Amino acid sequence: MKTLLLIAGLAAASVASVTAAPVALAQGTAKPAPKPDPKKAAEDAKKGAAADAKAAEDAKAAEDARKADAQRAEDEKKAADAKPPATVEPPHDEWNSADVEEIPTKTYLFIGAQYRGNVIPQFMLNLFIDKGATVYSNTVGITLDKRKDGFSVIPALSFTEYGTGDILFKDKSGKDIAGNYTFVNSSMKAIYATVDLLWSTKLAKNFDFEYGFGVGLGVVFGSLANNWVYRDANGALGGFSKCQTEGQGGAGSGCSRADHQNSDVAKVGDYTEKSWLDGGSKPVLFPYISIPQVGLRFKPVKQFEARLGLGFSLTGFWFGLGGAYGLEQKPKP
Repeated sequence: MKTLLLIAGLAAASVASVTAAPVALAQGTAKPAPKPDPKKAAEDAKKGAAADAKAAEDAKAAEDARKADAQRAEDEKKAADAKPPATVEPPHDEWNSADVEEIPTKTYLFIGAQYRGNVIPQFMLNLFIDKGATVYSNTVGITLDKRKDGFSVIPALSFTEYGTGDILFKDKSGKDIAGNYTFVNSSMKAIYATVDLLWSTKLAKNFDFEYGFGVGLGVVFGSLANNWVYRDANGALGGFSKCQTEGQGGAGSGCSRADHQNSDVAKVGDYTEKSWLDGGSKPVLFPYISIPQVGLRFKPVKQFEARLGLGFSLTGFWFGLGGAYGLEQKPKP
């Protein structure tokens, strides 16, 4: 029995030693834990405290901004509620009559009237005939100015009065005989349909320099008196008087068809020329060609423009002035 107890004790001791060996080995080979660094721990603690302070400061700033926005919105609402509708500010109004700037690509329309004085100086007449006189005529008309990008297209309907007194003419380079003289008196008139094309260059806020040309066609009506003359010391013009009857004063006096070349009718007694339609020499149509023409355009306000112009046309030199009302309207609210 003792022997069995001894064997059991030896076996238990062996098992205990085998079990304890790995533990002892592990304890013998493990590294010792590092000692804490007080300086690094202090720095980490300081950084943590700074981060916490920054986070708290950001949170406070965000909260202050939120409160300020809320207060501003509340103040604006109170102000809007307290303001009566009658005093609400109207929307900004861009219409200003004194603002005469014209927007590129936009079309502007003006309707108005114009006057032109036409002058045919005697020296121009003397290029074709002798004697004569300076002739002045008047033109009035209505206009429509269609303007875009500094360029104006101006159609017009005009009335021209070509009236004159008695004017003595002599055939150019003809002999100084009564048969080469005649009295002319015009009461002709014309209605013209024309269009002027004008470009402009800005000179100042309200002024533009304009240049261009015009074309058109006129319908002529009225009478043109053409009367032969004879020499008369007491004559009204240059020692001549009108022939009242054919053959007055005898042969060579200037009152006979034989005294005038290519004459198949006696132009005496205030003879009135026939029109082209009747086989005569008085025109029924007359072209309007004005090249060049220049002038100034004055626009003091949006709704008005004025023009002063000069030009040269088939009827001589002309000067003109006109005014037009602008059709640009104030935008509706």
